[in-house]
Amino acid sequence: MEKRGIPSVVICTDEFLSLGKSIAEFLGMPTLKIVSIPHPLGGLEKEDVLKRAEVAHEEIAAALTAAKSAAKAR
Repeated sequence: MEKRGIPSVVICTDEFLSLGKSIAEFLGMPTLKIVSIPHPLGGLEKEDVLKRAEVAHEEIAAALTAAKSAAKAR
């Protein structure tokens, strides 16, 4: 989606942040926005996942807004 001009954000746990950045660079997208959340997600109760989403949502929105603004400036 990002390569098609649709602002995108990858969300991954902090355990995989380095891997996510490496893959983005390998795919030719070194500036791809990646938001990190605490690891692990597996086995968490719904309420705990929602708490993590609450913490991350502002960073995600900011990354998407910045990407959209940059696209308009082009």
